[in-house]
Amino acid sequence: MQPMQWTYLDTLTPQGIAATLQTWRERQPGTGVLALVCEQEQGAVVLLQQATAAATMPLLGAVVPGLIAGARFWRRGAILVAFDAATPRRIIPMPHVEHRATDAAVASVADFVVTHADENGGDTLLLLMDTMIPDAASLLDRLYLEVGDQVNYAGLCVGSETFQSIPCLFDSETFATGAVLALMLRRHPGATLAHHYRGGEALWVTTATTGSRVETIDGRPAFTVYQELMAREYGIELDRENFYRYAVHFPFALNRAQGESLVRIPVKVEEDGSVYCAGEVPENALLSVVRAVTPGRLETAREVGAGARSGEAMAGVLVFYCAGRLMHLDQEAATTELAALAEALAPAPLAGALCLGEISSGRQQYPAFHNATLVALPWT
Repeated sequence: MQPMQWTYLDTLTPQGIAATLQTWRERQPGTGVLALVCEQEQGAVVLLQQATAAATMPLLGAVVPGLIAGARFWRRGAILVAFDAATPRRIIPMPHVEHRATDAAVASVADFVVTHADENGGDTLLLLMDTMIPDAASLLDRLYLEVGDQVNYAGLCVGSETFQSIPCLFDSETFATGAVLALMLRRHPGATLAHHYRGGEALWVTTATTGSRVETIDGRPAFTVYQELMAREYGIELDRENFYRYAVHFPFALNRAQGESLVRIPVKVEEDGSVYCAGEVPENALLSVVRAVTPGRLETAREVGAGARSGEAMAGVLVFYCAGRLMHLDQEAATTELAALAEALAPAPLAGALCLGEISSGRQQYPAFHNATLVALPWT
């Protein structure tokens, strides 16, 4: 097995990109380029499109809040990762009507799976989704109803950390917003992810929601109930002034029968008392407030590393790290956690990105949309 080919370019220039592509073509013909580009470098996507076109190499990519290279976080440049040019892939527009993806859009993703997945299972559908898609979680539900567990599901949300709409998905010719980039990874075991956020004894019911916006909990304004939960569970007097100081450390969690709860990080309080979250929240969900993982605890990295290593030998690993988790832990503690993951995965090289939501089906289980997780995806 050849090791994963990847490179980190801290500055994107035509000469630097061309030199990398030439080396890859000589070393391994039939290679395409998966590019993860820092948000502040989004203007350089056109350079990647021009360089890959000149080298006649297919290009796929996304704009992300930050990068992972050498077990460190970076806020500039791009990660280039080689992939087999025969890998089925497609950018699929996701038009919405009243915060819900159209049936035709979901059918297009299902058609991609049916057309390209092994009917006997064993492949992984990797989805890179624009973070501004308002119904990511229910979109996965609807897709599963169409294709079931014919594939493993893995993925991440990409785009701006400010949750503003920007072009964030691209190939050799297009640079799209409001879309999904789908890849079919052949004979692939899927992704491993975990968050280890714990606590939250009290359960409340989300009685009115619209996509990622929680309007009422138990029939009252969501922010009012959030304040009460914070005071009761953790002794914190939350108000609009200190909301951004505490919300990332004490997010919501949607309780479920199996597996870890689904974290939803609150990111904004509206004037009417509703709370906007990084991820869709369904109506009538059982909701609690949980305490984020303690800085310096490395169980999550070790669990994710062990899970990723449990399959066949790996050429390398793509790592996706929730931007909200980094914000909670701070740079030093998050880098320590990332180093522990690199140690758990050694000698397989790792590269990746900060993300704004994570997808995994836990290897032939129901797909779920997460916040706050650490994700390892074997790459061949």
